[in-house]
Amino acid sequence: MIEHTYQVLGYFQLLEILSNYASCQLGRTDCLSLRPSDSREVVEGELTLVAEMRLLLKVGKSLSFSDVHAIVPHLKRSSVQESHLEPQDFLSIQRVVEGTKQARKVIRSQKQLCPHLYHLAEEMPVCEALLGAIKKAISPSGAVKDSASPSLRKIRTKKTRLRSNLHKRLEGILKSALVSDKEREDWVTIREGRYVIPIRTDQKSKINGIVHDYSQTKATCFLEPLAAIEDNNRLAELDFEEEIETIRILKALTALVKERTADLEFCEALIGRLDGLRARAMFGEALSCVRPEIGEQSDIALKKARNPILDALATNSGESGESQDPPIPVDILLDAEQNILIISGPNRGGKTVTLKTLGLTCLMAHAGMHIPAEEGSSLPLFERILADIGDDQDLWTGMSTFSAHVAHLKYIAAQAGENVLIIIDEPGMGTDPDEGVALAMAILDFISHKGAFVAVSTHSNRLKTYALMNGRARNASVQFDPVENRPTFKLDYGFSGGSHALEIADDMGMPQMIINGAKRYIDKGEAQLNQLIDKLNRLMIDAARKRGETEEEKRKYQKAVADLEEKGAVLEIEQRAFLEEKREEAESVLAEARKELNRAIDRLKSGKHQSQAQVCGRFREIDRQLTGLFSDDSEVDAPVGYHDIKEGQQVHHKKLNQEGLIMSVDTSAGTAMVMLGKIRVCADVHDLEVLKKSRKRDCEDTPRPVAWSLGGSHPIELNIVGYRVPDAIDLLDRAIDRALVEGGLTLKIVHGFGTGRLREAVREHLREIPSVKTLAGADPRFGGEAVTVVELQ
Repeated sequence: MIEHTYQVLGYFQLLEILSNYASCQLGRTDCLSLRPSDSREVVEGELTLVAEMRLLLKVGKSLSFSDVHAIVPHLKRSSVQESHLEPQDFLSIQRVVEGTKQARKVIRSQKQLCPHLYHLAEEMPVCEALLGAIKKAISPSGAVKDSASPSLRKIRTKKTRLRSNLHKRLEGILKSALVSDKEREDWVTIREGRYVIPIRTDQKSKINGIVHDYSQTKATCFLEPLAAIEDNNRLAELDFEEEIETIRILKALTALVKERTADLEFCEALIGRLDGLRARAMFGEALSCVRPEIGEQSDIALKKARNPILDALATNSGESGESQDPPIPVDILLDAEQNILIISGPNRGGKTVTLKTLGLTCLMAHAGMHIPAEEGSSLPLFERILADIGDDQDLWTGMSTFSAHVAHLKYIAAQAGENVLIIIDEPGMGTDPDEGVALAMAILDFISHKGAFVAVSTHSNRLKTYALMNGRARNASVQFDPVENRPTFKLDYGFSGGSHALEIADDMGMPQMIINGAKRYIDKGEAQLNQLIDKLNRLMIDAARKRGETEEEKRKYQKAVADLEEKGAVLEIEQRAFLEEKREEAESVLAEARKELNRAIDRLKSGKHQSQAQVCGRFREIDRQLTGLFSDDSEVDAPVGYHDIKEGQQVHHKKLNQEGLIMSVDTSAGTAMVMLGKIRVCADVHDLEVLKKSRKRDCEDTPRPVAWSLGGSHPIELNIVGYRVPDAIDLLDRAIDRALVEGGLTLKIVHGFGTGRLREAVREHLREIPSVKTLAGADPRFGGEAVTVVELQ
């Protein structure tokens, strides 16, 4: 059955095509003997070697053994007692040894590119001594060289000298014996291995000698003069000595060959293997094949697979001058859940070609060949691949088509199991359609439950319905173009196809009267079933189209969302960059202002160059500049009057550039108590602006609120309750500097009672400041020891 599978799938025909890519007979033999394997290690190893050989082809390092011939017959003859090989035999052996040597050199030079081929080449035996002996003894033309041995050289030297002397003697005899130059023929020839002179028959009496031959007309005889007999005899002796020495040399070389018989047999086998791998690589390149993935999972996923025989014939059709269209690629999909594929559709639609493509592709992969498909194609490792295709009627055994078909199905059912691929063309054919289809469905149930993958083709509506009702089965249809009335050779999954026999017959020129008659004979039930199948197919096609449109709209929506998110991210980055630029600009301005204020304070403290009034004026000018730089006219109203502000309003302190909440208003004094962060400030209402909305500030980017308040002639009040000592001291220094600049000479520091630690730290620090004139606790009515009142000078 295995050989039958190879035959019906066209595997032997494929090997014949493959063998044409070999460069020698050894490679062709290797290709023709290629058989699939069920060993994962063997299959993966062979696929890897072919992939590496294809890389060698791509880098221009192709191997060629076109001048190599089989040497095993010579090796067998070398082991026969007292026999010896001929010079041409040694040349064949020499070419095999040189072929392996060259292959080893090429592969070793590309070790990084082809490590597995390198490992193979490293096993090649080295026969340098034998190669050197053959080259020394045998010339490229197949003659034994003078250098083969000193004795042979000596014998041949004597022969050359004696032959020259004999020529001269014979020419002298001719010259002296003949009367005139016109009668003399001054050339020497050989007859029966002896040197003779040609002379006219009527002149032979002039020279004593032996006649060895006559010309065809008897006008010329070839005569050996008596004076040349001794030299001819000696020359014959030297010929015999040369022959004896030559045979001795050949026997010695034969003995060397016999010693290396095993290595030479290995070299021949290795050349055949390398040339076979090269043929597989060239075949893969010619057909744009890919390395299949031999997956662990039991799934068949052939992407755009092409029938290798049809593809090869189309590829090589240009060489023969006959154009042939390439096969239409098909996707062939099967998995463990749906392990039955039922292909239907019109005749000439490619159903059988699809089945053969599946079978051949799997056989190729298991034989270590790359397959004509797209990248990502995967196959499980099958233990057996069985096929029943075509009419197997056997006239010799008397088996009918159905009997042969049943015999094959019986064998297939017995061999079915997991990791088995079964291909059946038209199951149930050759008998009553109902009984044949029933038998086919029962067999499909049996082998599918045993875990085998099954691919069948059919025209039976019952089998198409079987695929719809069976969860383990899957329909596929060969497309049919209703406009052109011809198949498209493409495969659609999830659909069953009609046979369209009448349409095809009509397209092929069948008389219309016959077509109309056939339509009347069609069973109404079958016709209705066909109509239902066609309607179902149309509905499924429409659903698939709508699903595709939905997927396309979804894809467009997702793309639009992604584009918006990308644009939003870009805008956010630009906004951050803009804000960072403005922040840096503001920090630069503020830093310059701080430097100017610090210089003014230093001048004020030193009492040099400028009066306090000048310093205060300079401060107010800088304050107006900063206020103008950072104010936002769109978010504030005009300056408010005494009666415009109310408790609970959000305001902006222009001098401190801070936002706060009004806690209380003293209209008589024109002041308001404002909460700036955690600090309560008494401020003049003219320094306040009512906000339309609360300003948002980044708590990390905004400095900690300044904890002092300016109220015209009123004392400056600093609330540091709850602050740590270092933070409180820092606020205190800034408040004193600001008071000196503004001209306020009284400062009230609210520190609370607490443990007294903050109060003591504040007073101790104040005693060290030169500008502090006096400090004391406040009046008990205004806080007592919870407040420290400072007078500045």
